[in-house]
Amino acid sequence: MTAGSMIDLSKTHVGEADYLRVFGVISIVAIHSLGFFLSVPGNDAFERLSVNLLRYGRFVFMFVTGLVLFYNYYERELNTWRFYKRRLRFLVLPYGIWTAFYILLYNWAYINWSQPAGFAAAWWQYFLNGNACYHLYYILVAIQFYFFLPLIMLIFKPRRPRLWVAGILAGGLLLCAVCYFILETRGAGVNALAAGTPWAGFTGWVMQYKDRLLVSYLPFYLLGGLAGVYLEDCRQWLAEHRRLIWCGLFICTGLVVGEYFYFYRHLGQAWGLTISVFKPTIYLYAIAVIAVMFRLSLVMEQREILQGPVKILSANSLGIYLMHPAVLRLQHPFLMKVLPVFPGYFWVFIDSLVAVAVSCLISYLLSSNKYTCFIVGEAGNLRLQQQSFRSRFLERLGFKRAQKDRAADLPPE
Repeated sequence: MTAGSMIDLSKTHVGEADYLRVFGVISIVAIHSLGFFLSVPGNDAFERLSVNLLRYGRFVFMFVTGLVLFYNYYERELNTWRFYKRRLRFLVLPYGIWTAFYILLYNWAYINWSQPAGFAAAWWQYFLNGNACYHLYYILVAIQFYFFLPLIMLIFKPRRPRLWVAGILAGGLLLCAVCYFILETRGAGVNALAAGTPWAGFTGWVMQYKDRLLVSYLPFYLLGGLAGVYLEDCRQWLAEHRRLIWCGLFICTGLVVGEYFYFYRHLGQAWGLTISVFKPTIYLYAIAVIAVMFRLSLVMEQREILQGPVKILSANSLGIYLMHPAVLRLQHPFLMKVLPVFPGYFWVFIDSLVAVAVSCLISYLLSSNKYTCFIVGEAGNLRLQQQSFRSRFLERLGFKRAQKDRAADLPPE
């Protein structure tokens, strides 16, 4: 066994990552729940504003992914074959399974069932473009990041972290400005300019799939990577600049809210542009949200607030993410019968809470069986995280066995 195929036992579990994952997955389920309620007559202004304010979910997941991977693998020999094999098993395989599931759930009528290869052709197309369901684009982005991670780690050598942070923040802001003000706001003009040139096909492809290309979100992965490499410095900075990060969130939230009421409610901007994740204001807002959530996660981890439920939800976060649209789809016919009785926001809360709980339960059950655990990918690490929680509990009771259990508490990849 090579050094790169071994887990570094000196690395401790990053407890804040559990809380960040839970914050992220709850926000994603909530925004997808809001998508349903926006189709109900009478739900408009504040529900649509809430959609804008919940656009940070994907960025939280990307930040956490970068943090955990760089924390575990930076300055350590990486066994590339083992790394890719693990990702094929815990990410690509579940993605392929859920792509097939959502094709059957949402796109049954579009498959040519008269030909034996009809479903296979449809599956391959949706596997490549992530369009089987509205949330699978993220898995495509994650696969790209894992694929290029060995190369990124060769290039990414942040010896001067403050300079790297400034460069990434500025580069990300510039990238968002290009995506939003050129590719989205003036997309028709860009396509017309490229028409008839060798760049026409490439330009159209980028315009169509920019929301699922790694380069569009790379700043968040790299910021997470910096946090993983300089974790203790990051924790200290967040503790020393509490007022700054809260003020930053307040200002960025004001920008998003003001932009919504001025451009969408007042000037009648298209809804697609209003909720674009590439808006510079959303980029700054997401950075501010991540900073505040990281600080809250650190405090909650130190005080062990809701630690047990958080670890269960975190361990099953991928399973929750993969299956929650199906759970929401099953819930909504029942909600439609009682929707007029209670305010919309109440049902968004209940809808999201039930979807998270049901998805987590299903993920837990699937991960508990060796024949089905591969369906939910990394959720199989649940036992590992439960062991860590049990170890600390036994230590408080004075059981020596806890030390043996703690030795097996390896950081998840």
